[in-house]
Amino acid sequence: MTSLISSDLADLGLPIRLPRPVLLNSGKEVSQRSVKPRIVSEPLNARFVSLTGRAAQEFVFLTRLFEFELRKSDEVILQESAENGFPLIVLRGGEVIVNFDILATQRFEWEDSKRPIYTHIPGFNIQSIPPVVRRPLSNLLQANHSLGDSDVIEKYRQLPLTGFEFVVLLLNLIAMGSPEGESPSFHWPEGKQAVFVPFHDVDTGGFLKRGDRSPLFLVEQKHEIRSTWFVTTTFLGGDKRKIEFLIRSGHEIGWHDYNHDHRLPLSPFAEQRVKVLKDSWLCEPENSPAGMRTPKLLKSNHLFDVLDRSCPNLRYDTSFLQGIVPYDLWVNGRKTNILEIPITVPTDIVVWNALGGTPSFRKAAKILEAQIARTKKLIEVGGIISIVTHPEEDLSEKPELLDVYDQYLAYIKSCPDLGIMTGGELFSYWSKDRVHADNLVPR
Repeated sequence: MTSLISSDLADLGLPIRLPRPVLLNSGKEVSQRSVKPRIVSEPLNARFVSLTGRAAQEFVFLTRLFEFELRKSDEVILQESAENGFPLIVLRGGEVIVNFDILATQRFEWEDSKRPIYTHIPGFNIQSIPPVVRRPLSNLLQANHSLGDSDVIEKYRQLPLTGFEFVVLLLNLIAMGSPEGESPSFHWPEGKQAVFVPFHDVDTGGFLKRGDRSPLFLVEQKHEIRSTWFVTTTFLGGDKRKIEFLIRSGHEIGWHDYNHDHRLPLSPFAEQRVKVLKDSWLCEPENSPAGMRTPKLLKSNHLFDVLDRSCPNLRYDTSFLQGIVPYDLWVNGRKTNILEIPITVPTDIVVWNALGGTPSFRKAAKILEAQIARTKKLIEVGGIISIVTHPEEDLSEKPELLDVYDQYLAYIKSCPDLGIMTGGELFSYWSKDRVHADNLVPR
């Protein structure tokens, strides 16, 4: 039996609104499975590809499907890719009917990172190798996957959407009707179109020694930007005075492991490091919400399971590159209390290495072009613009890369429709109205 309820997705308890309500089917469940969708309407498909740089067939999401009887006058807009695929979104007499569970598509499942070979060496931490040796080797390995100039720019015009974001953006296009309409799905404070969220990884102690003389810190001061700095806490030595210059300037402090050991995601290292974090000042109530990012973005379900159960004040993570708005982090098949704030704009050194065949004197301009290309797309869809830099003299504080960040911040500040948030502020905003219902209930 079909049971339809009207919703503009405000029911999700997230800052999401459709231009007009759609009808959600919550009738008899016929299947729960992973769905690969296909946009049937060619004009709508072209609009979606133009907006996101992605085709519907690239997405797969787990959801529940409901019993539904098609009428002759119904127009199927979205269906499963298979021949005679199940109808997912249907247009009926001007009403849009969604025939699957939107809430279920929020479940974001992921695989553990592959363990680096060097982490098998007992007692060895790759950070112990001097940067003058370590960095060229790392750059060489990453450059093996280099792209051409145009390929890099085109790559970052393609948005790294989750299945849930695919659904929301598609429904927004359908609900708008006219291609000329403009009404972003994701809503931000003060009516802003999107928000900028800058992050930094403090991998070594050099930044803390330079303090408020750090070139990267001074660039942000110049542009009046407040950001979140993820600190490798061994360099603090328990002395918070080393970061007081950041706190006085309105910045936030997060966790970037104890000693930047790439074995953090593995047992027993995960338990050891999480215990140190739990007992540190970072996890004291006055520092909530605390955030983190893993070294080299190495992750495991085990690590986040331990973090979720042991550190209730650690509320958000920034270790994923998929997604354009925050989402609940799932581990081992369960939803955690950790909010994922994905990184959406490419890091300078990542683009530098991707431009392996490009002359060095052209790379800085191409990095800025790639970052702005992705930023423009994110503003268009109303997502978050989150970026990571490294306040290290061999990374983002190299003159050419520092100049890229300076120009990028100038571009950000030139966009009147952009808000600016720290990680903690974004967590608080996105979480304030969240609900944890398992389904939308007919009213």
